[in-house]
Amino acid sequence: MLQGRLPVLLAAVFAVLAALVAFLTIKQRTDQISDQWAPQKVLAASRNLGAGDTLTKENLTVIEVPKTIVTESVITVADVNKGTPVFGRKLAIDIKRGDMLLYQHIHTKTGDQHLADAVQKKGRAVSIRVSPESSVHHWIEPGDHVDVIGIFRDPTSREMSSVTMLQNVIVLATGRIGGQTNMRLLTENERAFNTVTVHVLPEAAEMLVLAQDLGTLYLSLRNSEDNEIADLADARTTVKTLLTGERSKQISRTQSKIFKVEIIRGGRRAELQAVP
Repeated sequence: MLQGRLPVLLAAVFAVLAALVAFLTIKQRTDQISDQWAPQKVLAASRNLGAGDTLTKENLTVIEVPKTIVTESVITVADVNKGTPVFGRKLAIDIKRGDMLLYQHIHTKTGDQHLADAVQKKGRAVSIRVSPESSVHHWIEPGDHVDVIGIFRDPTSREMSSVTMLQNVIVLATGRIGGQTNMRLLTENERAFNTVTVHVLPEAAEMLVLAQDLGTLYLSLRNSEDNEIADLADARTTVKTLLTGERSKQISRTQSKIFKVEIIRGGRRAELQAVP
């Protein structure tokens, strides 16, 4: 009798096991889905806010959203409880009522930045003393590309000369303003600086440190898309170069072929090609 019922009993056992496995699988998947859609408390704007507005408990509110849409960029209530500074900080961009507050929405203070993170391996950050005249009247900003020009007195002839020392150098910071700083939120005084920090190789850092003690360094601003490195191995400007005028004529001819003059009159823009 038992031998005849054995296949039936085994089939029943396997059926129960299969049902149990299916149940556990479905439950696990259901738990995962439930966890992903569990409500998460985050900060959001309680009204329309503009860049420069100070974040307060009055213009921010707490909302609940599914956990699945809460990325690391979203500021949660748990983040605030752990000490993330939010209230009293300024917005970097406009946000609308109901928008979740993101870390990139908050203006980064100059002291919050870590400049070493912007320095690539084998690169060095070195600061150069500048004045308004030597920094294109403070138009230079982090991320700009510049050439470094040095003015020195020749130790042999005692003649003053200028030379382009480095080309297409990337600016990391102006004073304490780095690439993460929102310039729109700074006052005119906060934008002022007397040093510019550039990103160079260690050998170039040595050149710049010595050069600024021997003479005066100037920065010439490049177009962001101009990455050309000219062959200036033997090129320098001396008083004789200025007085003869030959180099000036040659430069003027070249400039007239390259540069275009842009004129804006009455709201209309006209682009003129300079005539050689």
